[in-house]
Amino acid sequence: MKWLLTYITSSIGKKQIMGATGFMLVLFLLGHMAGNLQLLLPSAADAQAAYNTYSALLTKSKLFLYTVEGGLAVIFIIHLYLAITLKLQNYKARGSARYAVETRKGKKQFPTFWMIWTGLTIITFVVWHILTVRNGIHYYYINPEVADGRVVRDMWLTTVEVLGNPLFAFFYLSLMVILGFHLWHAISSAFQTMGINHQKWTPIIDKLAIAYCVVVSIGFAVTAAWSFYVVNVNEEAKAIIEQAKKPSYQEALKILSEQPLEEQKRKAGKIAKSPEKASLIVERKGPPAFGGERSPEEFMKFKEKHKKDKKKRQQDGDNPQAEEDSEEGDEL
Repeated sequence: MKWLLTYITSSIGKKQIMGATGFMLVLFLLGHMAGNLQLLLPSAADAQAAYNTYSALLTKSKLFLYTVEGGLAVIFIIHLYLAITLKLQNYKARGSARYAVETRKGKKQFPTFWMIWTGLTIITFVVWHILTVRNGIHYYYINPEVADGRVVRDMWLTTVEVLGNPLFAFFYLSLMVILGFHLWHAISSAFQTMGINHQKWTPIIDKLAIAYCVVVSIGFAVTAAWSFYVVNVNEEAKAIIEQAKKPSYQEALKILSEQPLEEQKRKAGKIAKSPEKASLIVERKGPPAFGGERSPEEFMKFKEKHKKDKKKRQQDGDNPQAEEDSEEGDEL
């Protein structure tokens, strides 16, 4: 084991481990970007269903989710630690004055000089991303075509709401430019550190690195820009968001999420067809005074009151389908 300790404490060993962890993060970014492309579906309802299907699949197994997130955290921390360690070693060896690292062709390269700073900026972005999206507001969503009709988290709504904020959208788009510069140097440098430095293949690797950076950066940027448009301009999306954020609707889905899967499936189609009827579930459950569930007598009184209110609004001309809605709502 002495050779392993010697390797990981050596300069070349640290660089190669940093390159390997960086490559793992590069693969993750590509997969993450591909998943985000579902936000670009023309129909907001289709994008919401597709993105929440994708999110529900990733989070279906808590063991899988926490294992992946834990693994990514370890990889990220190792990569960050080695990057800072190697930077400090370079400062100590050459002095505290700033300098540009010479490339194999003897030319100064802009990304090389700024690698540590772009990396630290990306860390800030990752923390912000976790706080606002991963651990952001938890909205509930139900669709008979998504996750077998069970209630899931509405990650589409959380994501587009964050990116719909002008300040956040600008911050996100700016970070994509910085990410592109960071990846541009990181990929080609990692191959060189691993000893893959060939007169014929190195130029090809450099071009592929540039292509990757362009695709990933633009992919993330386009999804952010589209999300901003969806929230602030698209009327279909505005209506969906307005309905989904209603406290009564969210409370209803939260209650439904605690019921058996078969019960969720039974009500999924009706709620998806008429989201406004979801509030009937909340009324059905009743306040704590009824022990969290209305008695049959209390619920019958509620239904009668509900019908009368609907009929009155119908007569006033506010809701021409009130009678039909009332009858369908009782089935919930």
